[in-house]
This record gives sequence, C-alpha cells and structure tokens, in this order.
Amino acid sequence: MIAYFDTSALIPLLVEEPGSERSGRVWDAAEHVTSVRLIYAEARAALAQAARLGRVAADELTVAIEELDHLYGQLDLLEVDDLLVRRAGELAQRHALRGYDAVHLAAAERVRNGTTVMVAGDGDLCAAAERMGLAVARTHGVGG
Repeated sequence: MIAYFDTSALIPLLVEEPGSERSGRVWDAAEHVTSVRLIYAEARAALAQAARLGRVAADELTVAIEELDHLYGQLDLLEVDDLLVRRAGELAQRHALRGYDAVHLAAAERVRNGTTVMVAGDGDLCAAAERMGLAVARTHGVGG
C-alpha cells in the first residue's frame, strides 16, 4: 500500500492527539509513505503554533521537531512543479479547498494506483479525495 500523508495526518505522529493511533497504524502498515515536499514547512508551522498555544512545551517541541526530521527522511517526496500547482488550483476551485490541501490532493492523485490511500484528518480534504475515487483513511472526525 502507498499511504499519502497530508500534514493533518503527520502531526498526530509528532504530538499526541485523537488521530495519533490511527496515523501510526497506517504509517506502519504502508509499504511506501509519501507526501509533497511542502509538508515539512507546513508541519513546522503547525508545531510552532501548537507551542504558541501551549499545547506543546518547549522541550516537547524540540523532540517533536527531531521526530519530524526523522519521519521526513522516510517519506517518498513529490516535488512541487507547474503541473502539480495548476492541478491543485483546479482542485481548490472545484472542491472549495484551501491551497495546501489542494496541493496535497493533487499530489495524492499523482501517486494514485490500486493501493493508494490518502491519510488525512481534514474533513474537507477527505471528502474531496473520496469524491475523486481515492481510498481515504480519516485520522480525525468529519469536520473541516
């Protein structure tokens, strides 16, 4: 199985939250774990926000960043190119997605085969992926 992780599914591997167990099970079961290169910047921003909001202490942030670096090294990364961002623009418009979510959806579509699973916690992204016929592993509730 190819598991395409968006940031909302990666963060639970770094910070304990409701989607942590499910994200970990899918990560461990996958033959290939993939994402788009932008996931690193998006994940660092999410971790920094968690620290600002007091969800993560300073020492926990350091550990989470080290773990992010480790997981990032395990990902098969897709590069952001012109075709990907143009497809993401189409998907953002069609499915009313935020920009990064649309980039993740376009990237997951690019690696789609008979065993690809989109792993995400964002409800809008999951719904759009399902409408496109992608298998989805939701790591969180159904909200956006």
